[in-house]
Amino acid sequence: MSKWKTSLSGAVLGLCCLWWPPEAEAQHSCIVASISETLLGGQSDTPLMPVKINNQPAAMFLSYDYDDIYVKHSSSLNFDKFTDESLWGTVDVFNTFRKREKAEVVRVDTFSFGGFNVPHAKFILLKEAGNQSVQGLPVAGILGTVFLNNFAVLLDMKSRKITLFEVKDGCENKEEITKIMGGDFHEANINNNANRLEVGVKISGHKMYFFINPDLDMTEMPVGWLADYHIPLVKKDEKTEVRFTGGEGYISNIATVESLSIGDDTEKNRKIKVADKIFEGSLGLDFFADKVVLVDAVNSRMYFRKSDGVSQDPGHNLHFETSKNANIDVK
Repeated sequence: MSKWKTSLSGAVLGLCCLWWPPEAEAQHSCIVASISETLLGGQSDTPLMPVKINNQPAAMFLSYDYDDIYVKHSSSLNFDKFTDESLWGTVDVFNTFRKREKAEVVRVDTFSFGGFNVPHAKFILLKEAGNQSVQGLPVAGILGTVFLNNFAVLLDMKSRKITLFEVKDGCENKEEITKIMGGDFHEANINNNANRLEVGVKISGHKMYFFINPDLDMTEMPVGWLADYHIPLVKKDEKTEVRFTGGEGYISNIATVESLSIGDDTEKNRKIKVADKIFEGSLGLDFFADKVVLVDAVNSRMYFRKSDGVSQDPGHNLHFETSKNANIDVK
């Protein structure tokens, strides 16, 4: 899965001082404020949140696999006049395959979500034009960790709900968390690895770390881990998928492992992709699709349970990094 990385340092959005609307104020001891929104799209889509850019309604993907906030030109959103020459001008960005290109830093007049306004927000403008839309809104780009890691983020994909909590660092109140989760839940520690969040996962009893990536359609791991960690497979599909992303291709198979455990939760006979040309494991959209998940990057914890929501109609496989797939049968 191709993901953009940049040499730019510092917070692009600049959320150091949050001024929330009065209706968003919460009375919980560990929660300073919260904002809720309805997610856009459907079951097969990366989480999409409605936003406004210079009062123009748009949608943006959400993913912990991207470090900054990236936008693309679209038919209704042109960022040329917002190029920011005062600070960085241009930055180098790299994709997974280490291809370098120049990207401009743009500073828009206003960026808003859930009634909260950010003046003079800074985004990184990629050269590739965007042509995706969801429910009549242009998909402007993706909100990465420079945005998400400021909050505890509650995702309920089945119910199409997202809540962003501003929480106190080092504060954990289990009664609050139980109320937020709305039922019995599981929990796990998460680590911040170069601004990307990772969680310990046991595959058939062997522990490794997976990055959290709801922009990826399915949880995957390197095929080399099967030998490195002596992981037995219950089944490996004969159909092979060849994914082409950014002009490169890699091969993956859907396999069934004996178990996948996160924290005190274990799934038996869990399906997972095993792929070549990748070097890390990623917890994909299939993990989030049927769960309520609270990712508290501030306090390095993740909580999750099965969702009570009603299944939504299938989406359109909308992801920030588009790819082309082909299937071949191995005889």
